[in-house]
Amino acid sequence: MGPRRAPRVATVMGKLDDLMERAWQSHVFGDSYPAAVGRRALSERMRAVHACFLERFRPIVQGALPDLDPEHIERVVRQIGPKATAFCAAIAIEIEEIERLAEVSIVFGLLFLFDGLMDDGDLAMVVATHRFIEVHAPRLHVPASNDAKQLASAVLRRELDAARAPRPDPALVAARARPLAEVARLLRRLSSPEDAGALIESPVAGFLSHGSAMRQLSQRYLEREEGAFWDDHAGDFVAHAIGSIQTAGTVAVVYSLYRSASPELPTMGQVLASPAVRRVCERFADAASRIFDDVGDQDVDRRSGPRGRFDLNLFNHPNRRLVEATLRFVGVDDEDVIAATLRDLAADDSAGDGRVVERFVDVVRGGVASLPAECWRDAGVFLMLLKRIIESGYVNTLGDAALAE
Repeated sequence: MGPRRAPRVATVMGKLDDLMERAWQSHVFGDSYPAAVGRRALSERMRAVHACFLERFRPIVQGALPDLDPEHIERVVRQIGPKATAFCAAIAIEIEEIERLAEVSIVFGLLFLFDGLMDDGDLAMVVATHRFIEVHAPRLHVPASNDAKQLASAVLRRELDAARAPRPDPALVAARARPLAEVARLLRRLSSPEDAGALIESPVAGFLSHGSAMRQLSQRYLEREEGAFWDDHAGDFVAHAIGSIQTAGTVAVVYSLYRSASPELPTMGQVLASPAVRRVCERFADAASRIFDDVGDQDVDRRSGPRGRFDLNLFNHPNRRLVEATLRFVGVDDEDVIAATLRDLAADDSAGDGRVVERFVDVVRGGVASLPAECWRDAGVFLMLLKRIIESGYVNTLGDAALAE
C-alpha cells in the first residue's frame, strides 16, 4: 500500500497545477491577472490550501454521509478537492492566508457536494436544504420567466411534494443539515456582519433553489411532448439554468477575503447597488458561465444518472424556443444570430459547439467592456475578481468528468 501513495499525490498535485494554469490561460479577457505572477509560490500555496482543505473537509463529509461507506466518501472528497481549491487559489492570488483560502474552498466544495447529492435524488438533502432556506433565507425570492419571482423555500417545497419516494430517515436529514449549518458558520466568519446575510442568500440559497427548479423542469420534460414543453417552459428553464450560476454571490464570497484585508473596500450591498454591475453579473456572466458548463457536460447530461435522473442542457435540445429565450436573456434578438445558433446546436459537433461558446464569450466581454468608468473606480477589486471567475468558469468547457479525473 505504501509505495502507491506517492503517484496518487503527484497526480493530484498535477491536477491542481493544470487547473490553475488553464484558468490563467483562458482567453476570455486576457488581462485578468498581473503580467508577472509568481507561479511557483502560488503553486506551493495552492498545495498548502489543498492539504488544509482535505484535513477539514473530510470529517464534514463523513458526518454528512453516515449512510455511505468510507471508500465512497474518500472518492467524493478526492473528486471535489482539486476543483474547489484550484478555483479559489487561482482567483484570490493576492491572498496569502492558507486557512482562510481553505475555508472559502470548503464553502464551494460543500455547494458542489449538496448539488451532486440532490441531482442524484438524495431526498434527505432536499429536506435539509428546504429547512435551511426557511431559517436562513426566508424572504429570498428567485426569478423565473417574464420577471416573475417565487419564494425560494416554496421551490424546494414543491420538489418535496412531488417526490414519489418515502420520506427520508430523520437521522439522515439531521446529518445532511450539519454541513449546511457549517456553510452558514463559515460565511459569517469570513465576511463582515453587513455582508453575511447576503452571502447566505447568494450564492448558497439561490444556487440550491434554482437547482431544485431545474430538476423539477427536467422531470416535467420527461412527462410532456417536447415541443409543447418548450412552448410552455423555455423562459422558466432559461431563468433557472442561468440564475443557478450565481456569479454575483460567488464573486462576493472571494471578495470577502479582500474586504477582510482592506475594510475600506465597499460592502457587497454598495457594489451591487450599481444596476450596471448587477446586470453584468446576473445577465452576461451568468449566461456565459452556463454555456461554459453545459458544453462541457452535454455528454453526461444525455445519460440518466444512477437513480434515473437526467439534466436538461441547451446543447442537447436545439429547440428554437429555447435558443430564442437564451439569447434574448442577454439582449440578443437578431434573427440571423438566433438562426445561426440553432444551426450550430443542431449540427451536434465540436465546431458548432465552439461557435456557440465564442458567441457568449463575446457577450460577456462586451458586457464587461460596457461598464462605466465609475464602476471600475468604485468596485475595481470586485470587478477584477469577476473577470477571474469568468476565466475560471471557461475551464468548465472541459466538463466536470474531465476536471475530476
